[in-house]
Amino acid sequence: METDENITALNYSAHAIESIKETLKRLPPHFAQSRDAIQAVSDMLRKSVKFLLPNCAELLDPMHVSQAHIDLLKLPYPITTFEAPWQKVDAVDAGYLDHYKSTRRIALCWEPEATPPQLAHLNIVLERFPQSGVFVLPISWIDNVGFWNVGIGGAFIPYENTMAEIDKAKVSPLSAKAMEALNSAGLLPKKARQFAAEPFILQLEHFESVTASHGRETGFANIMNDSRDEGLAVIQACAVLNCENVATSEVEPAAKLNKARIAKGKEPFFSYKVLALAADRPAMRGEGTAGGSHASPRLHLRRGHLRRLPEKTVWVRAAMIGAASETGTVTKDYRLVKSQNKTS
Repeated sequence: METDENITALNYSAHAIESIKETLKRLPPHFAQSRDAIQAVSDMLRKSVKFLLPNCAELLDPMHVSQAHIDLLKLPYPITTFEAPWQKVDAVDAGYLDHYKSTRRIALCWEPEATPPQLAHLNIVLERFPQSGVFVLPISWIDNVGFWNVGIGGAFIPYENTMAEIDKAKVSPLSAKAMEALNSAGLLPKKARQFAAEPFILQLEHFESVTASHGRETGFANIMNDSRDEGLAVIQACAVLNCENVATSEVEPAAKLNKARIAKGKEPFFSYKVLALAADRPAMRGEGTAGGSHASPRLHLRRGHLRRLPEKTVWVRAAMIGAASETGTVTKDYRLVKSQNKTS
């Protein structure tokens, strides 16, 4: 099979930081809290450790999240960014307010211990979930205007979480509203289960302007549904990252290109981590290689599943495809490298 869809850094974070600079210039003067919050997001985006995921972040089946996935939820770094192209031919909208096509996604994630001072108030969530967890903030490319948009809010997903059957008698009005939208959009499995997640507000003034017209329940439900894709992406990525047989490889930016960008006053591009099988790790540029035909130096893991063994959990089905592939073309011929120590 022809396999020339190599992984290249998407550089979403650098471009998003540049968009955020423009956003800050355009904010109304009275959006003081939102201004501080968005600036904090820009700073976290810059310092985060960045991972490159395949199209729609589909490392596992997002419609069949299980307790095994939830048990492996743990950020690899206190501040972590996951980037993924989002090319979907059958995309549906599960929101309430005006929504726009977004084919590039960033999930900015951080643990409460890494929350910056400007956002310290968000850590009140630890009163309910003292076991800590992950803040997930969606940052989306809006295709029709060509601009990166920081979410009004995001979702906090606690650690030590539990998947449970949905008891409609105990579902909160907020959750019921969110699930109603997901169900009408065909995004809710027939035997739907749920895990704990809490919406948080990032841009207070923006949220208040939205809820003044649509109500707080709709505002919060909209935040949760806007964060759904990114939340599932994080759960999948963390589950795979915490498998015994998964390692990471580095994609480094070109020094010459970054020098030129800095000279022009632009944000330099960042390095990225790419998931790979620890035993069958695809060779990156500059690494020695073993034998193999149709070698593809940078191919993604894609759509496998978890297998729990007596002493470890592993990721199986080593299908590997290019990052931006919309068709999901699979290759089974790839270069092998001798087993190396697991990296993070």
